[in-house]
Parts: sequence; C-alpha cells; structure tokens
Amino acid sequence: MNDIDAHINDLSQKLQSEDSEVVKQSLEEIGRVGRGNREAMKALQEFLKRERRMPLRVLATQIIPKVKEVSQTSVKGFKKPSVFQCPGAEKIKRVEILDIICPHCRKKGTASAAGFEHEFACESCGKMIQREIPESCIEKCPVGSECVGEDRYQKYLKGRKKPLKK
Repeated sequence: MNDIDAHINDLSQKLQSEDSEVVKQSLEEIGRVGRGNREAMKALQEFLKRERRMPLRVLATQIIPKVKEVSQTSVKGFKKPSVFQCPGAEKIKRVEILDIICPHCRKKGTASAAGFEHEFACESCGKMIQREIPESCIEKCPVGSECVGEDRYQKYLKGRKKPLKK
C-alpha cells in the first residue's frame, strides 16, 4: 500500500464519523488527493451507499468527477457520437433536486434522486420516501436498456411497477 492509498484509507475511516464537519473535511481532502485513485472512488461509492445526510451526499457526488480518472480511448475503440441524443435516457441519468414534505415526519426538506430512483431517505427522520417515476421512452424502446445501462434500466422498471405506499 502506497502513501496515497494509506491516506485515502484514513480519510475513508473518517467518513463514518457522526460529526458532519469531520466528514465534510474528509470528502474535500479525498477530492484534492484522490484523482485517478481507485481506493478514493471506492470510498466515495461506499459512503454514498450508507450516508443519509443529504448535504453530505450532494458534496460527495460533486467530488466524484474530481476523483474519476478520465481514461484515454484508443483510436480503434473510438465511436463517433450520434447526432441525436435520447432525451428519455438523459432524463433517467440526471440527478434531480426535489423539494419534499416527508409523509412520515411532515418536515419540509430537499432530496436528490436520479431519474430511475423511486425511493430515497428523508434527511430529517431517515425513513424511506417513495415517489412516482414518470413514464419514459426507454420503457418502450427496443434498445432502452442500452441507452441507460442494464442496472439503471432494471431499477427504473422496478420503480414504475412498484405501487406507492401512502
């Protein structure tokens, strides 16, 4: 393990802190030192899987592009982008900031959810809130799963078929 990996490992431990300021500083440090580091990306992904505090989730998602390594594609693997981009696929991929009133604790707040996510945690009480996912053209398109990726496509379909709990 090199020095950067050890430093990232220490920071990843701090991401589990209850103190929001410690977590925020650790996230920012990962953004500064973690460019192209797989351990930094794994730490951010694990953090997002378990973290429920929305401001910290938003900060982590803003840091991911700083850490993500941009791989150089070979000339042989280069594929010319199509002239038209599918608007349905773009809407499914996009993260939305939603103003919500929690049906459990009745507090007003904000949440971020990707277009394929049908549930997210309340930032006040932590309980799961479900939302209705609007219909998209990827549902009817024969190559819809290729546009957004199989995992997102399956989550989208699951959210569309799941009845809302009131």
